[in-house]
Parts: sequence; C-alpha cells; structure tokens
Amino acid sequence: MTAQKHLKQLIRARMQKTGERYATARRHLIGNFQNQNTDPTTRWHFPGNVPATTALRILLTHHGVRAPHTGEPFTEAMLFGLAGGIGIGVFAFYYQKEDHASFFLAGRHQWHDDAAYLDEALQRFGVKSVIQESGGAKAAEQQLRSALESGPCVVWVDMAELPHRAMPKEYSGGGYHVVVAYRINDDNTALIGDLTDAPISISLADLARSRVRIKKQKHRFLSLPETSSNVKLDMKSLVQAGLQRCHEVLLHPTLPGMKSNAKLDALKTWAQRLHNSKDKESWETVFKPGANLWRGLTWIYDCVENYNTGGGLCRPMFAEFLQEAGTALKDAKLTALSEQYAALGRQWSELAEAALPDDVPLMRSAKELLTKRRELLHDGAPAEDVRAIWQELGELAKQAKERFPLSATDCADLRAQLQQRVLALYEGEVAAQIALLTTLS
Repeated sequence: MTAQKHLKQLIRARMQKTGERYATARRHLIGNFQNQNTDPTTRWHFPGNVPATTALRILLTHHGVRAPHTGEPFTEAMLFGLAGGIGIGVFAFYYQKEDHASFFLAGRHQWHDDAAYLDEALQRFGVKSVIQESGGAKAAEQQLRSALESGPCVVWVDMAELPHRAMPKEYSGGGYHVVVAYRINDDNTALIGDLTDAPISISLADLARSRVRIKKQKHRFLSLPETSSNVKLDMKSLVQAGLQRCHEVLLHPTLPGMKSNAKLDALKTWAQRLHNSKDKESWETVFKPGANLWRGLTWIYDCVENYNTGGGLCRPMFAEFLQEAGTALKDAKLTALSEQYAALGRQWSELAEAALPDDVPLMRSAKELLTKRRELLHDGAPAEDVRAIWQELGELAKQAKERFPLSATDCADLRAQLQQRVLALYEGEVAAQIALLTTLS
C-alpha cells in the first residue's frame, strides 16, 4: 500500500471514529506524517494545509534546519505561528453591469504577499533567501534548473493553469498560489509539491504556462542557495517574534490601499452588512437570492474550511502552534491562549456549516462536493475526477440561480443568524488579540 493511500484511509477512519470534519482529521494526521521516500530530491516532501507555510517547512527541512525543542523537522503548525500566525481579510466585490457578486475570506498572516511572508520568516531563522524573476520563459526555466541544484524552490503560479486542479477557465489569472518545485526531469516534466500527499508530475509546458499567467509575479521563484544546518535557534525568541509580528500586522496591515479589509474591524463591518443594513454594500442589496447569494454562502464555507486554511480559517492551526510552544517553553500563558484560539476555530467552522445548512438539500450537496474536491486534490486524483466535481458544483449553482432553495423570509433569517455568529467571532478575535498582547509583556 502506498503512503498516499494509507494516509487517505487513516483520514477517513479518523473522521468516522471522531466525527471530525475532513479538514480537522487531515490536519491532525499529517502533522505526524512520515515520508518514506528515499529519493533525495523529494525526501522532505510534506503534505500540507497552507501553501506558503508548507513550502517553508519543506525548504527548511531539506536544508537541515531543525526545531530546537525536538531536534526534528518543524511541524507545520509551529512554522505557521513562527511565520506570523493568523491574519484576516474580508472582501465583497460587486460588478453592477454584470450583476455579479463574490466574497472572499482570508485567515493567514500576510495572506496577500507570499514573498514578504516567506522572506520575513526565513530572516527569523537566519536564512538568506533569493527571489528571482525573468521576462522570458527560456531564461526563467534555466534559472529554475540552476537553482534546483541546491535544493527545492518555491515557485509562484496561477493555480487555475495547473492541470491537476482542473479549474474552470474563468478563474485563470486570479489563482495566486505557490508550489514547491523539486526537480526537472529529462522527459520535459517537473516534480512539484502542491499540498498533496505525494509529489505531482507536471509537464514543463504546463508549469511554464502557470508561471507566466499572473504578470506581477511572472516567473518568480525563491531559493535557498547557501543555508547552514548549524544555525543556532532560540525557541523563545522565535515564538516571541512570530507573535509580535502577528499582532503588529493585525493592527497595521501591509495590504496596499485596502488596509481596512485586513483589520479585525472588517469582521464587524461585514456583520453589520449581513442583515438590516442601509449600506450600499449590504448583503440584501448585493447578495440577493439567486446566483449572488449562492456564491456568497458557498464561498463563506469554502474560504473557512477548504481554501488553504486547514479548517476553521487557520485558527485551529494557530492554536496547535500555541499549545506546542507553551509545552516547549513551559509557558502557561501560551497554553491558555491556545484554548482561546481553538474555541475560535470551532466558531469559525460552525459559521461555515451554518452558511450551508444541512437541512437544505441543495446546500448540503454543495458542502459535500466542496469537501470532496479538496480531498481529491490532496489525494492527487486524476484531473478528470476533479473536473467532474467542478461540473457538479456548476450544476448546483445553476439550480440556485433559477430557483433559490430558500424563501425570502428564510434568507433573511439565515443572514440574521450569520450576523450574530460573525459579531461573536469579532468579539472573540479582539479578546484573543488582547490576551496575545499579554504574552508579549
């Protein structure tokens, strides 16, 4: 049995035994995943939840950097916290001419800038990174080939151009994403890691297409050309630096031109707009029953549970970091803070579940398909299987557009319920940040 199939069975068995959601069960199991691969280029491939954090874990481990409290590779949760932990992003977009509304949530520190996220984190480890870009495809390929001689590289891509993700064409140009490149083979293929249980083979042509699609990150990649495994790391200093940066950026976001969308107050604004609002961006106005409300509700669920978060909008992973750090440093404040964020993670997941109620068959089906799509992507399933899920989701969206599964009264009740949940989350997030600040004193 391959490690990939074994992991899949373990996840399903845990879900059946514990009643956990897929994201939760997988997050717990891959935290202790042992790669049995002896190939030196993929020896330190790890399945993951958060793309940039997983990439950071692979590169550091490959270059011999180990956690000072265990002597083993850092866990994804620990690196997640040390790299800055959680963040927030709340966005609603409405294109009046097309009558098209969309919604997006983000939960990672520096979620909008993987280059800054990775570079800042690596600096905390005393590791010098090199980021390169190129205008031409041939030069870009040669640069990557040369860099791969020193180890795996982080490559910026448009996920909509990756064949194994099988995304509809309308997403092309907006799938900001990073993968890990391990090697380029003689048969014009490359081996990459994309949070998957095992590395994935992709043609060089497809990889090149994904690298060039988003102009502002065209042909970008990050490498670690000269990294010493003898770097002396102080766990307490690393933890304090990660928490300090987390707190700073939540207060003073680095998102150009849209800083208010990346502060915790954005949650309060969202809650106010969900129900009984006269704001021009109210959900009654923008997310009317039909295609727009369907899109808004399904994206609440997907962003919280599936979209590179590990479930619960990254809060459970942050809680696991705090628990591990508290144990390692014998710091009761960190352990107590871990409990707060674990509770917030449960609240976020409950919000996601409430957005697509189980007692509405069309919504329950959407939720199941969204989770199935994520599972197939993690498994490295054939592209046609993933594409079939996209098509089924498209059919559900058409049904919702033609005949929304809730009455106007039910829609109002659902928005009111979501409003109360988001307000409670806002209050909990603010309280947790106040508690976080006490750990820095």
